[in-house]
Amino acid sequence: MSAVVTTAVRRALSGFSMLPDRGPGRTLFWATVVNTVGTGMYLTSSALFFVRVVGMSQTQVGLGLTVSGLIGLLAGVPVGRLADRSGPRRVYLVMLGAEALAMAALVLARSFTTFVLLCSCISLAATASAAARGPLVRAVGGERPTHLRSCLRSGSNLGVALGGPLAALAIGSGTRTGYELLILGNAVTFAVCAAMVSRLPHVPPVPPGGADGQRRAGVSRPYLCLVGLNAVMMQQFPVLPLVLPLWIFLHTRAPHAIVGVIVPLSTVLVVLLQVRMSRGIDSPAAAARFMARSGFAVLAGFALMGAMAALPGWLASAVLVLAMVVYTFGEIWYSAASFELSFALAPAESQGRYQGVFSMGSGIGRVVSQSLATLLCLGLGFAGWILLGVLILAAGLAAVPTTRWALRTGPGDEPAPPPGAQQVPAGAR
Repeated sequence: MSAVVTTAVRRALSGFSMLPDRGPGRTLFWATVVNTVGTGMYLTSSALFFVRVVGMSQTQVGLGLTVSGLIGLLAGVPVGRLADRSGPRRVYLVMLGAEALAMAALVLARSFTTFVLLCSCISLAATASAAARGPLVRAVGGERPTHLRSCLRSGSNLGVALGGPLAALAIGSGTRTGYELLILGNAVTFAVCAAMVSRLPHVPPVPPGGADGQRRAGVSRPYLCLVGLNAVMMQQFPVLPLVLPLWIFLHTRAPHAIVGVIVPLSTVLVVLLQVRMSRGIDSPAAAARFMARSGFAVLAGFALMGAMAALPGWLASAVLVLAMVVYTFGEIWYSAASFELSFALAPAESQGRYQGVFSMGSGIGRVVSQSLATLLCLGLGFAGWILLGVLILAAGLAAVPTTRWALRTGPGDEPAPPPGAQQVPAGAR
């Protein structure tokens, strides 16, 4: 009887496991956790570091981060090409080293100019690192890259959740040394992550030709459309860390302390459910359907958040918890579906270049989102929440026909060969 119970418990818990199978995937998982512990420390303390230690005003910090973020977008495509031609693991290691050095140098910032320059270096290195990491995840994931990506996202949220309390301890000291140790600690996590990634097997560069022996110079039009739709879906991301806390403070009667529940609740849900809820996203067609499903969940979550303004405090708090659960389901589906589409619809010989384009589109969406989400939700109230949700739903629904278009034309904007068609070797033409 006990054996039956034990087996049942294991099966129940297996759906919530965030660990990949033993091997390179698990190594990359723990490297990701280490790296994002530093990210959690940095995200929690960076704004205070820039204001209290570097001496910037809030306006200068916002302007500097916006400028550096835009500059960082320039690195995605060229580094993606480099990852294709030199091997993604090698390029990723170099970019992790660059991130470590740039982050460590940030403790030397003493002026606005130096602050912008170093943040731009950090942003360039981060974008380049992401462009090289994508093809590496694809290679390590083998036949199940979306499953590995889901595990890595759970690990990322776990790392950020662990890094936040560590930062709180140092912030509590209120000293310059405490803040600088947080920045240097983040730099160390990049170096440790690089040491762990160096243990992964070598991923050879991709030959410059495709299946027909010819290099494809551009990015297919359907893929570019999906990049644009993904940028629209990205408009949801400032909501939890920026828009929702301000909405609660300024427009609802919910107790202000409930703001502290927002990010932890979402993080726990992602850690527990990302892998389980990503099952079934194993093809571009399935991923497109989940993008649409994500749009419906995001719209429902936003509608509940907007409705909080008309509710008494206790009911607004209960609705917030429900809204967070519904919205996080949409975020989980979006994350897995966008990853599957970004890789499955890119040609094998140009994964790095295509990921660079996808990363650049995501970056543009993230930069625009801070202003757009704030303007709509805080400026228009409930109507703004609905409008933003409808915009995201429209992008999710549009992903379905766009994916069909991509599957019909293939990655080179030419009709894809019918299933089972014989490929003629390049040398025989």
